[in-house]
Amino acid sequence: MKEENVNLQEKLNEQKKAISEVEAEMKSLQSNLTMEEIHAKESKLRKEVDEMEKKLIQLREGVTLVSPEERKAIEGLYSEALNQWRRRKRMFRDVWDAITENSPKNPKEFKEELGVEYDEDVDVNFQSFADLIQHGKKRR
Repeated sequence: MKEENVNLQEKLNEQKKAISEVEAEMKSLQSNLTMEEIHAKESKLRKEVDEMEKKLIQLREGVTLVSPEERKAIEGLYSEALNQWRRRKRMFRDVWDAITENSPKNPKEFKEELGVEYDEDVDVNFQSFADLIQHGKKRR
């Protein structure tokens, strides 16, 4: 009886091993792409490469990608945004100073309580953004 039990146990282990091998092979086959998927992916990648090569050729030839009119318009919008930033920052500081001037609380604690952050608190420097326009004008 024991021998028969041992033999059956060995057969069971062999069958489990065979099943796990077949399952592993199935998983590897399922993870592979079909030929249709491979062809679709290949054509997509070829299109991307062609587009990038065209862009690279344009850049190497020194073609201006942004027209002077577009550049001027963008610089105008950027400059206006900087002016708005400057004005709003000044208005906030004026209001903030008026509020904290007569407040019994420490301005730093009050600022923390309200969740107010200055540009400097988040490492944003207005001058670095303003310098971008100046560098653009110098390059021309």
